Amino acid sequence: MSQGYLNEQITRSLAYMLRHQPEEFDLELDAHGYGEMGDVVRALNERLGEPIEEGDVRAAIDSGDRQRYEIEGDRIRALYGHSIHIEPGEPAEPPELLYVGVGSRDAGRAESFGLKGGRRTFLHLALTYEDAQETGRRIAPEYAVITVHASEAFGSGVAFYDRKSLFLAEEIPTEFLELGEVHTDGILRAPRGDRFADRRGGRHGRRDDRDRNRGGRGDSRGFEEQRERPSRFDRDRPRREPDAPREETVARPDPRPRSEEPAPRTAAAPEPAKKAASGGFGLGIFVPPAKEEAPREQPAEREPAREPTPEPPEPRETREPPEEVADDSAGGFGSGVF
Repeated sequence: MSQGYLNEQITRSLAYMLRHQPEEFDLELDAHGYGEMGDVVRALNERLGEPIEEGDVRAAIDSGDRQRYEIEGDRIRALYGHSIHIEPGEPAEPPELLYVGVGSRDAGRAESFGLKGGRRTFLHLALTYEDAQETGRRIAPEYAVITVHASEAFGSGVAFYDRKSLFLAEEIPTEFLELGEVHTDGILRAPRGDRFADRRGGRHGRRDDRDRNRGGRGDSRGFEEQRERPSRFDRDRPRREPDAPREETVARPDPRPRSEEPAPRTAAAPEPAKKAASGGFGLGIFVPPAKEEAPREQPAEREPAREPTPEPPEPRETREPPEEVADDSAGGFGSGVF
């Protein structure tokens, strides 16, 4: 990894950690946005997967075109650009004029309602007109530069905070603003993946030739040359062979002779109508018809069996008791022995 690329990765990661999402990296920032340098270096090693040291962090900060970070002892913080709440510190007296670049639509609203921080916690006010113009060019294709009468606003109670390369403010009323002319040389942001992502020229989308030819030959070739020679992004892809032209198929003649008159068709006898079988639910299941059975003869009803009449009992013979005959032979008391 080159040193320039490493510096860019470190500064981008610092912006994300110290301005927007410190809790994602287990960083604890104080009220003014300071974090421990050792914790920041550890988080950079985990995020980038490279052996980062404190010297690499200091070198990356010094390589920037403006001072965006501040190191105080063993602590580090971002000077501006926060989306999280921090304490800005003590107010400082600003210069007479400050500048801010905004989109053309926001310029009209600022003239009516004043300036506010928006997505960021504070307004970022440039020290020069050129810096504000460069900021506006990156914001929208059509933009304007607003001049802020900072010294008058400070005398009226508006607080400004010095961040070395710019000033911060929470809100500025309309009476201290002066709207400038609208510029149309801003950068048109194209969707991601578009080859011509940055276009200049406002609503017409004209590209700047200086940017197009920067960094080698670029796309300064003619249109026909671009079509003949693929770009470096397409050279590694397998080339698709052109499809072979399709051959025209000729209809072959039919060797069989065609009869002039069609043969007459014999009328088929109509088939007897079949009795529709009763189907299941929705007639979706075929059920064979039930066979008709001959009616069974019902057996004649039998009369209930009568109980036989009991025959009269036979007359029993009545035996008369035998007449008692005096048996003189029977022995009695006083009788003698027979």
